[in-house]
Amino acid sequence: MHNSITSQWTRFTPLLGLAVTLLAAGCDQPASPERSAVGRPNFSHTGAQPWDSGVGTLGTGSATPGSDRQEFNFDVGAELSGGQLFYRDWSVVRSNGTVGTLTVDPTDASTAITTYRDWAGPCADPTRGAAFDGTGRLDTGELISFTLSTCDNGTPGSGTDFLQMDVPSYSYSHGRVLSSGDVAKSGTATIIFQDGFEGPDLSQWRQYPDSAGRYSLAAAPSLVHSGTQSLQALFDTIGPYGGYGLITRGFTGQDDVYFEFYVMFDTSFVNQRPDGFGMHFLTICGDVNTQEICADTAGVRPNGAYWFYAGVDPEGDSVPHLGPFHFYTYWPDMQCPANYLWPAVPCYGNDSTQIPPKIPLVGREWQQVVFHIKMNTVGQYDGSQELWINGVKKIDMQNMRWRTVSNLKTNEIRFDDYMGDHAKKREYLWIDDLTVWRP
Repeated sequence: MHNSITSQWTRFTPLLGLAVTLLAAGCDQPASPERSAVGRPNFSHTGAQPWDSGVGTLGTGSATPGSDRQEFNFDVGAELSGGQLFYRDWSVVRSNGTVGTLTVDPTDASTAITTYRDWAGPCADPTRGAAFDGTGRLDTGELISFTLSTCDNGTPGSGTDFLQMDVPSYSYSHGRVLSSGDVAKSGTATIIFQDGFEGPDLSQWRQYPDSAGRYSLAAAPSLVHSGTQSLQALFDTIGPYGGYGLITRGFTGQDDVYFEFYVMFDTSFVNQRPDGFGMHFLTICGDVNTQEICADTAGVRPNGAYWFYAGVDPEGDSVPHLGPFHFYTYWPDMQCPANYLWPAVPCYGNDSTQIPPKIPLVGREWQQVVFHIKMNTVGQYDGSQELWINGVKKIDMQNMRWRTVSNLKTNEIRFDDYMGDHAKKREYLWIDDLTVWRP
């Protein structure tokens, strides 16, 4: 928006043979008495709240120390209270011969399920999954944070369900298709649309300007995340439109919507703007009058009755490089100069960066992005925007007021191709496996 003309990691491959490192720093600590597994999950939940339950194993090893076998047992609901989890990895062996376990137990007040999501990024269809975060107790007695993601892909015993355990503090990420057992998920997530860019053209999208030729389909295997094609974006100053273009798709307005896709930047891709501002990449917006090319205006603070703009862009910098993703947002309560008076004194979008450590964008590496926007109830400050990178939540903005009228909803996704007129070399990025859904 600065002076603009208008205003899965990979799709998750099970980590077979992963060298687990859970509790590496604590492996020589005296082990606490091993906690027993929590009760068998309840597969007959009732009520409107989403829930997720599972019991089974990963790996084909036996229940002996050092074996390639993980066992799990959990029962979690969106209401969070009473959630329970037991996870054992037989390949994590203590110095005294016991093995690593992680437990959330309602009788242990220091442990808890803290958040629940009615989707899971590692799933090919995120709406068939669920994920939850929590604080669990290791067999050593240590309390740690974790994330469990599950995919309910088929009937019990079909060998298609999936589970992934992540413990960031120990760089532990272990996920596989179940070797036994079942995951059962209930929720209301609904796909709005998907695009793996496998069609013969981009007719489901609108390009602007139509003749700019900045977007095309790439078929080289090295440029595709899954399937046979991806969306390719060209950044340069060739043509009558300078360093500008976009591709957009409208959809029925939503009050609560998620966007997942995978993106890969070229090896030497950098932000070429010399003014210290970042390039523009992804725009999610709403407009009461249209479903395509929201009528946003650079430098104008929206009043909540007509439009809003939520951008995900690489951070800007005066030194050309490729910065990590951040938010670039226009909403009614954005901060503006004290003497703001458009157009003489503009108010550009506000930046919100990732919590440290930031996840960098690395050339020729696919990065999974999940962006969530929840509109506020009119008259309240209960809206939000959230960003997950490679399955880790990195930006969380709550208590937002996007709108003052109920008919302003999220109704457009667009990929912007904007670096001003400063791009002195050709650069490419690729996008694949886009899913848009509502909870």
